[in-house]
Amino acid sequence: MATIKPNLTDKQAIKTENLGGPGPIAFDDSRLTSLESKRNDIIDYIRLRLGDGLVDVELDKEHYNLAIKSALNKYRQKASNSQEESYAFLDLLPEVQEYILPQEIVTVRQIFRRGIGSVTGTTASQFEPFAAGYLNTYMLVAGRVGGLVNYELYTQYQEMAMRFFGGHINYTFNPVTRKLTLVRKMPESGKNYMRIEQLSAAGTAVNSVITIVTQYPWNIAVGDTVLISNCPVTGFNNSYTVETANKDLRTLTVRAKAVLAATSVIGFDMNKTLLSSPSTDSPTETVMLHVYNYKPDVMLLNDHMIGPWLTEYAYSFAKRILGEARSKFAQLAGPSGGTQLNGATLLAEAKEEMDKLEDELKRYVDGSMPLTWVIG
Repeated sequence: MATIKPNLTDKQAIKTENLGGPGPIAFDDSRLTSLESKRNDIIDYIRLRLGDGLVDVELDKEHYNLAIKSALNKYRQKASNSQEESYAFLDLLPEVQEYILPQEIVTVRQIFRRGIGSVTGTTASQFEPFAAGYLNTYMLVAGRVGGLVNYELYTQYQEMAMRFFGGHINYTFNPVTRKLTLVRKMPESGKNYMRIEQLSAAGTAVNSVITIVTQYPWNIAVGDTVLISNCPVTGFNNSYTVETANKDLRTLTVRAKAVLAATSVIGFDMNKTLLSSPSTDSPTETVMLHVYNYKPDVMLLNDHMIGPWLTEYAYSFAKRILGEARSKFAQLAGPSGGTQLNGATLLAEAKEEMDKLEDELKRYVDGSMPLTWVIG
């Protein structure tokens, strides 16, 4: 059973903030050999194959780690099996278009909404008569009336309604910055969200008093829970318990739960920052993202088809480093003419091995899916 990571909600939704820094996708590695153990095994493999213990191998731990990192980077660049298809949930905030997704996400293929869309709301909870007729025909009296034609008409109706009433969300995704930009703004609804006029703290340490001044009077009392989101200044985004509240002055105070990057949030940053309270129904809409994300390092190293390729490439890369170092000198001075170094030989062998390994990826020895037909 997968464990809930600290940066995920209880519904396994990514805690993604507008231009903020979200956390990784949920992943349970409890049944896999640990990443540190796998890396140590590869280092021992490289070290022993290079003859360490019999001869002096001049590589340090940093060189071995670089070889493993280079193997992972090369594999992610060349092989489709370094990615996996997955789905993630994203909570849309009112009047917010830009979201920064986790670094693990490579591309976003589609955004799915819960309903057919609406121009008046964001929760897709409105009554729809055709859907009620479909439910009555196929669920309540299934097997008696109806047919495939009716079902086809229903699905076509849904598709047409989604095109007309915003069921599809147009977007752009930057794979470098991981910024997802929606070509629309979800309207605010309800009293749950409030804009902030001033946001400051008495200090940057944990437990410092944070003073919040809202744009309008807000019915928040001492003991209520509030959430600061979308704040670009590190440390402010968190949920808090209200310690003092003055509705007339639009002021409330809370205690910092993390180290703050600054004592105040000013300027354009205030236009992004939102204050909310879970005491009322949330007006946000949760959408599902169809994404491709990188497989974690520990998953790649534990894969019986990918792991051996990574190990061999890391070995060849380490051999290349050693060859470049030894090729600086033809030989070392000593008795009987000195010691002849094999730098050029190591470089030639490493190049041949690395070219061969990269060529193996073209034959999908790692389990990647072959290319399909390309038309046009």
